[in-house]
Amino acid sequence: MYNFFDPTRVLFGAGQLGHLHEQTMPGKKAMVVISNGKSTRENGALDRTMNELHQAGVETVLFDKVGANPLKSVVEEGGRFARDNGCDFVVALGGGSVMDAAKIMAMYALQPGDLWDYVAGATGDSRNRF
Repeated sequence: MYNFFDPTRVLFGAGQLGHLHEQTMPGKKAMVVISNGKSTRENGALDRTMNELHQAGVETVLFDKVGANPLKSVVEEGGRFARDNGCDFVVALGGGSVMDAAKIMAMYALQPGDLWDYVAGATGDSRNRF
C-alpha cells in the first residue's frame, strides 16, 4: 500500500512565469522537467524558469529526456534521477507529455519497485488497491 497526495499547482497565463519566484516553494531543490526538443531552450523559457527558481532560493537539476508519448523507461529514469539528486519537488515546463511524465516521475521518485507495480488493472500489480 502507498499514500498518493498530488497537490498540483499550475500557473497559467501571459506573464505568469515572472511571478514564479513569489510563490511559496514546497522545498529547496527542484527537478525541472522539459522535453528532449529544442524549443524550451531556444525560446528562453528554460533560462527564465531556472532564474525564477533561483530567485526563490531553490537549487535546480534538469531532466530533459521526455519525448512525445513518453516511454516507461524514461519516466522511471526521471523518478530515479529526482531521488538520486535529492529533489524535494518537480517542475514541469512544457506541454502535455512533459506535464504527464513529470507527475508520474514525482510519484515514482518515492516508491520502490517497477512503475507497473502502481498500475491498477490487467497490466499492473495494483499495489495501490485500497
